[in-house]
Amino acid sequence: MKASVDLPVCGESHVDRQHEDELKTRLPSEDQAVDAAAVFTHLSDSTRVRLLSMLAASDMCVCEMADLLGMSQPAVSHHLRVLRQCDVIRFRKSGQRAMYYISDNEIGDMVKRLLEVAGCGKGQTDERR
Repeated sequence: MKASVDLPVCGESHVDRQHEDELKTRLPSEDQAVDAAAVFTHLSDSTRVRLLSMLAASDMCVCEMADLLGMSQPAVSHHLRVLRQCDVIRFRKSGQRAMYYISDNEIGDMVKRLLEVAGCGKGQTDERR
């Protein structure tokens, strides 16, 4: 049996004010934290992860995604709208079809990387725009 070691208890002796002040400058504001939490919430749906996996591989229209997932077009459109609201995906018109793709921004890059790490798709760069 090991002898107990006296470790400092939270109190004045361990506080490093300079370190705490530096960390405080890096904390997001409440509004920023709410926005980030919304993105995480929107990404936590398995259907949306599957849609993003498809879009990481290729631009697609709603009808293609609906067929691949065996879902109705309105249901897929709902999920795409949520992803558009947090700027994870965008669309461009191609004739009468709307072609969806992962946004070419910091959030889109992060999502592609998360999909790679999770083994759900390969984030790819291409010359579509």
